[in-house]
Parts: sequence; structure tokens; C-alpha cells
Amino acid sequence: VFEPLKMRAALLFFWGSSEALCVLTSTSFRARSRVPFCMAEDPNTVEERPATFLPFLQPKVPEDQQPTVEMQSLRAQPFYDWADDDDGYKQKLVGLYQNTMIFLSLPIAYTTFNVLPAEIPQILIAANIGTFCAMLPFALRLRVGWGFVSMRLKERASYYEAEQRGLLFRKDNPTILRDRLIERDQVGPIIRRIDTSIAALCVALALSLGAAEGITILEGEAGPATLKTLTGDDAIRFNNRMRSDDAFAAREQARAQRKANEDGSGVRPVYCDSRYYKILAGGNGQGGVGCN
Repeated sequence: VFEPLKMRAALLFFWGSSEALCVLTSTSFRARSRVPFCMAEDPNTVEERPATFLPFLQPKVPEDQQPTVEMQSLRAQPFYDWADDDDGYKQKLVGLYQNTMIFLSLPIAYTTFNVLPAEIPQILIAANIGTFCAMLPFALRLRVGWGFVSMRLKERASYYEAEQRGLLFRKDNPTILRDRLIERDQVGPIIRRIDTSIAALCVALALSLGAAEGITILEGEAGPATLKTLTGDDAIRFNNRMRSDDAFAAREQARAQRKANEDGSGVRPVYCDSRYYKILAGGNGQGGVGCN
């Protein structure tokens, strides 16, 4: 039979209310622990309790493996408390996006698309793609952590490890109800916020990839020159076309010359933008022929 008083006391304790301490002593928890725990009538004295006494927790299950304790431990870890409220989570994700763009994605994209302002669309799209690719695993990691806690709270039996063995302890009805209330009221909203952010990041990443493809189709071979790796038949076809098609060769040359200075100096082979391909080209102490 479910005892409402016991359930109320358990929830009050979990949320930090001191009312639960005296209520519980005179009800059913004494039957479980066999140890009274309550503030004495004299506020200056407190009854002693054994060191192993764990109020409101499942007996036999170690304290650090209790589902509610695992939830609190997870929330105390870095970033896992971000999704506690809607507005705060949105602001923190926006801040993460801005900092990743400014200090990581844009500098990396600029090493490839450095002819400004001609390549501004390319650098912004490339930085967006890199930022969303970095944020998506971050949000997924939050989802995995809170999903594990949600599963632990909803289970009817708690798995724990003790004495080098994996064991199961079946929750009693008040504990099951308490854990499911906590999962519904605290963990469930967090998971929904994280799921929404993951969906938004996936949509943003798809739009950025679509924009990159759109610019490639729109500008075609007239777009900015970037270093691409061609292998196999593609490399052979490109090489043969460069030798046989004067118009194509002239267009590729014009694209490379867009990176020249105003006085015409500074034109270098495209592979000079890559340390790897400069080494393959050899010469100049493996600095690439023509890259000085």
C-alpha cells in the first residue's frame, strides 16, 4: 500500500526542505532503516545516527550509484547544467556558436579562402559548417548523459556494482514513484531542450552544406580557386585537359592569379597553400618549387 506521507517526505528531502526530517521518523521509513532520525525537541541537541545511514536512498545500493545521486553528480559536471532552463540554454548555445566561429572556425576557413572580399561567402559558409560540426557532438554528448540518467530513474530495479559483481536491487513502490516524478519534472524537460537543439543544429548544418553546393553550382569554374585532391581517373582527366584545352588552362591560370597583389607580384602555385603538397613538390629544402 502506498503511503502518501512517506512519499511527501522523500520528495521534500530531495528538494532540500527541512520539514521532511521529522515527518519521516514517525512513519514508515523507521521500519526500513530501524534507526530513528529527527531533530530533538531541544534545538541544541541532535540524535546520533550511524555513519552508514542513507536517508531516502535504496538500501544495499552504494550512495554514488543511486539514480538520484547520479543525477546530481551529472549536473555538477561541466556544461551539463546548461539545459536547466530554456532561455539560459539558448543563450549559452549562441555564445558557444559565436566563440567557436570567431576563435576557431573563421581563422581555419581563412587559411583556404583568403582572397577578400571575393571569397567572403565561401569563408562564412565554411566557418558555419565547421562550427555546426563541432557543436553537434557537444549537444549529442549532453543528450547521452541525461538519457542515461533518465533511464536509471525510470527503471524498476537499480543496477549497481559491489564486491566485484554486478547486482540488481528492486525498487519499492514509493521509490519508483519518486524517481519517475523526478524524471518527468526535472530530467524530461532537459532532454526535450537538448533534442530540440540537436534538431536545429542538424537543420543548420544541412542548410550550410546546401549553400556551399549552391555557390559551387552558381559560380562553377569561375569561382575562387582552392586546393583539391584529385586521384585516379579524375587526376588523369584533369591533367590531360590542362594540356589539350588552352581555354581551360587559361581559366585556371586566371583563377590562380586572383590571389596576386595589385602590382602583379605574389603569384604562386596553388599547392603552396598546403604544407603537405609543398613537401611532395620538393625543392627549396622541401618548401615547394616556386613557393618563395
